[in-house]
Parts: sequence; C-alpha cells; structure tokens
Amino acid sequence: MDSVMLASLILPTVKANPRTSVPVLIANIRNQMGYTPFYCKAWIAKQKALEKIHSGWDASYNEIWQWCQVLERYVPGCITDFQTEPAYYNDRFLRGCQVFKRIFWSFKQCRDAFAYCKPLVQIDRTFMYGRYTHRLLLAVAQDGSGRILPIAFAITPGESADDWDFFLSRLRMHVCPQLDICVISDRGTGILTAIER
Repeated sequence: MDSVMLASLILPTVKANPRTSVPVLIANIRNQMGYTPFYCKAWIAKQKALEKIHSGWDASYNEIWQWCQVLERYVPGCITDFQTEPAYYNDRFLRGCQVFKRIFWSFKQCRDAFAYCKPLVQIDRTFMYGRYTHRLLLAVAQDGSGRILPIAFAITPGESADDWDFFLSRLRMHVCPQLDICVISDRGTGILTAIER
C-alpha cells in the first residue's frame, strides 16, 4: 500500500478530526486492513489527506485576498493591506497573474486599546516554519500594568529594509500616527534602514 491509498483510507477520520495523531491512524489502518504501515508512510498519508481536504498549500496561499475581504467584513474596523508581485514561470513573465508578496493587518480593538498604553512600541519578527519560510513581523505595546498588547502584524518574505518599511509605514499610518513614540527593536539592519527612510 502506498501513501496515496492510505490517504484515501484515512480521509474520513482526518476530516472528522484533523488533529488525529499518526499512531491512532496507524491503529485504524491495522484494524481495517490488517496491515501496519511505517510511521513515516502514515504521516505522509495524513499530509496528503489534509491536502485533499484543504486544497493544498498553494491554493490556500492564492486565496489570501479572500481572507482579507472576509476579515474586513466580519471583524469591524479590521485593516488589511497586502501586496502582490508579477508571476514568473521558468523566467517567463505570466501576463495577468499575480502572486502574494506580503500582508499587514491590525484589529480595531487593539488600535483602540493602544490609546491607553505607554507611548512605546516593541517590534520583532519570528520565523514561519514549514513549506513557506516567510517572517511574521509584529508590533506590541504595554499598558500601565506591564501587560502586552499586540497591535499589528505582517507576513513578509524576509527582513529586508523594504519588508520592514512596508510594516513600519502601515504601523505609522494605521496604528500610531503620533510622533512621540519610542520604538524598541533588536536593531537589525533592515529595521534601521527602514526607520531612516
């Protein structure tokens, strides 16, 4: 049995509960087929079943603009801003085709609460793991009791000056337009260059 066949077999179980562990799936396969697959093969089968359910990573990435529309419609006051770039295939320009580049978003409740926080913004990034190696950029503030409040987020392809400029310009435009804000960062070269702009 290959992983494609196993994916078809476990599809109903994974659809009912996507968090079903691989050992449980192996036990289900053993009970149904009398065959015990290796852990690696069962894990691959689960990934294929999840891809059948959710249309794969590429399809999800390509629908990000719909996610932005839904977010703005059902979360009142939410701001989203995303950028695309022209698509290329084998170094050939694909006319009329755009691919995701970066996105910024901020929730109204967080922006409203920022008015009652210290005039201090901490910015940082974290790596995204898996197939896409983008960065999650975030800005947080502190209230008078020292509690952390996330105020803005962005997903960018890296930490270049352009990526930080994208994030910081939208942060300034939508969240903290006042001039007397202290920014705390790790002083990465991309951040310093973006702040100088």
